[in-house]
Amino acid sequence: MRNLPNKVEPIKPNYHEDDAIAYLERYFDEWTKTDDWWYGDDTWDLNVFTYHQEEDYEGSEWTIAIYPLVKYDDDELLHIDTSTELDLFELKL
Repeated sequence: MRNLPNKVEPIKPNYHEDDAIAYLERYFDEWTKTDDWWYGDDTWDLNVFTYHQEEDYEGSEWTIAIYPLVKYDDDELLHIDTSTELDLFELKL
C-alpha cells in the first residue's frame, strides 16, 4: 500500500485582490473561452470557472477562487491547496 504524501510546508501567499484583477484583465480572452481556467504566481493560484445546467444559457457569470500553494514531502513541486480559499468572488459581465 502506497503512503499518501503529507503537507510539509504551506507557502505563505503574497496574494492581493489587485493582483487577481490584473490577471483577469490581462488574460480576459483566455478565461472567457473556457469553463475552467487556472493561472497564478509562485505562492497562489487563481481559478476562474462557470457552470450552468441549462443548454441555452448565454449569460456571463464567473466564479473566481484564489487558493494558496503548499509543498508536499513527495517532491519539490508546489501543489494547489484547494481545501483553503484565500478569496472567492463572482463576476457578471
